[in-house]
Amino acid sequence: MKNSILITSMIWLLAMTQIQAQNGPTGVLNSTTTNTFNYVKEGVKMPYFVTVQESRNYKNIFDIADMGKVDKDRINTTFKVSKLITVTNNANPRDNSVIALRYDKRVADTFKLVSTDRGFAISVDNRTVEYIMGKGIRFANTADRDFFMIDEFDSME
Repeated sequence: MKNSILITSMIWLLAMTQIQAQNGPTGVLNSTTTNTFNYVKEGVKMPYFVTVQESRNYKNIFDIADMGKVDKDRINTTFKVSKLITVTNNANPRDNSVIALRYDKRVADTFKLVSTDRGFAISVDNRTVEYIMGKGIRFANTADRDFFMIDEFDSME
């Protein structure tokens, strides 16, 4: 009797493990980075802080030709990336703002924040958007508007 309960338990455990393994692998990434940049206002360098909070939801998809194999090739797919960029300027609180940036990310693309004299630039795969302190978002190339989805809000503290 003990053996039959043990065998039934093991079969039940194996079945639950297999059912869970059949679900497509998914992942979530959350990260936060803080940068300190300077912009020039009336010949004086003014420091400000840029905090980037990133959230990614992605799902792995396997090649149909590898169905039933142990080693499967993954298909590189796009997934949605959301970044909440908070600009904090202690010298002039009117320049504080929050930017919600969304785009489709490929596996090999890069995200860079680059300091400029007037603010900072966001570069993703050679697509650039510039944030000018006190003025807001500016696109260097109008074709990049279709790649980024941006919402900009003033932050009142």
